[in-house]
Amino acid sequence: MSVKIIEKAQKSSYHIKNLFLDPNNYRFIDLKKHEAVSDESLTDAAVQRRTRHFIEGKNCSNIKDLLVSFRSNGFLDIDVIQVKDLGNNKYLVLEGNRRVAALKSLYEDHENGLNLGHLDPSIFKSVPFQIHAEEENEKHLILMGLKHISGNKKWSTYNQAKLIYDYLLPYRSEGKEVYAKKETYLCDSLAISKTKLRTMQRVLHLIIEYQSSEYEDQFDSSAYGLFEEIIKKPSIKTWLDWDDDFYTPKNRTNLDRLFSWISITPEMVINEDGEEEYEEFEPIITKSLEIRDLSLFIDNQAALVVMENERSLAQGLMVSGTAEKQNYNLAMNKFRDSLSRLVSYQSLVSPDDLPLLLKAKEQLESILPKSSSLAIERGNFSYSFEFGVAKHFSEIVVKQYKSLSNFEVGNLSRINIFAGFNNSGKTSLIEAIYLLSMHNDIGAFLNLLKLKNKLPKLSPIWLNEAFDDQIEVSGVFNNETTTIQLNKFEEANIDKKDDYIASYKLEANIAQRSLVNTIHTFAHKPLVRENERVERLCPSAFKSPYFYDLEDILSDHAKSVVLKDQDGKTAISLIVDFLKTFDSTIEDVRLVEDSEVKRFIVESTRYSYKDLDMTSYGEGLQRIFYIALGFASSKNGIICIDEFETAIHYSLLLRFTKFIQILAEMFNVQVFLTSHSKECIDAFLLNDHSNESISGYLLERTDNDIKLKNVRGDRFKKLIETINLDIRGS
Repeated sequence: MSVKIIEKAQKSSYHIKNLFLDPNNYRFIDLKKHEAVSDESLTDAAVQRRTRHFIEGKNCSNIKDLLVSFRSNGFLDIDVIQVKDLGNNKYLVLEGNRRVAALKSLYEDHENGLNLGHLDPSIFKSVPFQIHAEEENEKHLILMGLKHISGNKKWSTYNQAKLIYDYLLPYRSEGKEVYAKKETYLCDSLAISKTKLRTMQRVLHLIIEYQSSEYEDQFDSSAYGLFEEIIKKPSIKTWLDWDDDFYTPKNRTNLDRLFSWISITPEMVINEDGEEEYEEFEPIITKSLEIRDLSLFIDNQAALVVMENERSLAQGLMVSGTAEKQNYNLAMNKFRDSLSRLVSYQSLVSPDDLPLLLKAKEQLESILPKSSSLAIERGNFSYSFEFGVAKHFSEIVVKQYKSLSNFEVGNLSRINIFAGFNNSGKTSLIEAIYLLSMHNDIGAFLNLLKLKNKLPKLSPIWLNEAFDDQIEVSGVFNNETTTIQLNKFEEANIDKKDDYIASYKLEANIAQRSLVNTIHTFAHKPLVRENERVERLCPSAFKSPYFYDLEDILSDHAKSVVLKDQDGKTAISLIVDFLKTFDSTIEDVRLVEDSEVKRFIVESTRYSYKDLDMTSYGEGLQRIFYIALGFASSKNGIICIDEFETAIHYSLLLRFTKFIQILAEMFNVQVFLTSHSKECIDAFLLNDHSNESISGYLLERTDNDIKLKNVRGDRFKKLIETINLDIRGS
């Protein structure tokens, strides 16, 4: 080593009684009973007894190895004992305190007549040592550091750090340049890195902070590793706002909080007698490994509160979700390594391995992130109006829905026919009316989108791209004003994870009541719904020739087998009787379930040996059946029928339109339908049923504007008869 530590030294030897142990030795300064000793008291008998007790330990356990060695081999002058001359033939041991303590113990044995083995008793009269007459504290510290920090007889890490701290402390106030030079000098002298030196300094300064806190009496040098782990974790240092220039934490609140987690803390509790008393709670964190777990969620305030309330690091870790993430990352790393090796051995795959590989493939497919579906389970819901509906919609205002803007429809009747060319907005109009009847049932809106676009499931990504405009519709139902408004927005308070897409809010108002339903959508996890309460305005149904909703049809059928007319005949019986008017071979229509598949079976005299599935009949019969089923389930509500005449032969229109009017009156249902067919409109007006309950509307598009014309009742019929008016457009 290039650094010259001792400038002047003198070898000598004296009696063991002339050597005094160092009461300020770094070996035991971390002991709770240790007290710093002044130069004047170094040789005090009581001080020396205490120092010897510290060095020897209980029953000489700390020097037992030396006692055995001396008895077996004698005193070997390999490591020179270093001393400081105190004057009057008294010498303070700087280096070699354990050897001197062992010799003192053996000297007492010798005085008591005990066997010393191979140790020559003459050593007690002339113990060899080296005197440093002009020893300085700085050189003394380096001398000890060479032996116990970088040497083979290391102290505990805390004692090593304390020596370095004491060496550098005088230079803290002399400026950065001087301090940095002393750091370099110390690192060169002890052959340690500057990183290690500074880490030890940070740790010791943190320990000094702890020793200055209310928990100072709980410090034990064995906890050095715990404080070291705190300093090594960047996330915790940041949380403490640690200043590396001054080795101090600036966030004192967080520091006090951290110290409380690693300490026994007294808290006020109420005892069995209802009296207040203090109870001591064990530390939440006791091991350095637990600091690593803490660092994973140190910035998660909610998890820290749970940890404090439950006094459990594990609970905080669980709430933060970081434990699962760690386990996942570990599993992924192992999988990546195993898969790479397996690919390199693919030529060795045998038929016997296929079942295992196929199972692995199946499991992998099951854990791959899947696109989320916006399906909302159809749970319980209520109606604003279900009974005693004297008057249905009298007017509708579509403020915004698709191509309709500020679109008003008045003079509504029981049967309302909307006609016009393609893309005139008539289908959009009855969709808006249907959604108004659904009120805050956002699931109905999502389901309508899915069905109209023929999607097996509704993707939140698709919805986000397809829906940008808001929906706002209002109307007067049963003399009460009602509105709905649907908006897409980005929720400010939601946890913005990578797969969050958008949020949707549907608000319905009726009779000064507001009903809100909000959902938050994600790419790979189910939607989150804030309000489970669903209230529809009234019973309603939507029938279209372009989509088939089995769940709705089954629900319609369930109502049709229960609800009856004034003569006690069920709705399903009325429908079957009507089907018989144009196919006399039909005897009944039944719902059956075969291998968990539900379907409608037609009993017919034409095929007495078997029953046919309804799909075996023409689309016209199926459409008539499905439309008619909707009336019982829409009792006291509305039914919307798009392109009424589609798939129905014109020869059946007179009878079917009349049947529709009868069902509408029987179950108090308001009908909104669209039509492309003049024959269909004629059928409603010429079927010998009352025309007073019919309103006809013509929707015409001019540029970007849609206009509405309305003709009502018998006037509508007279116009048809006299001038052959075609409300589909001229």
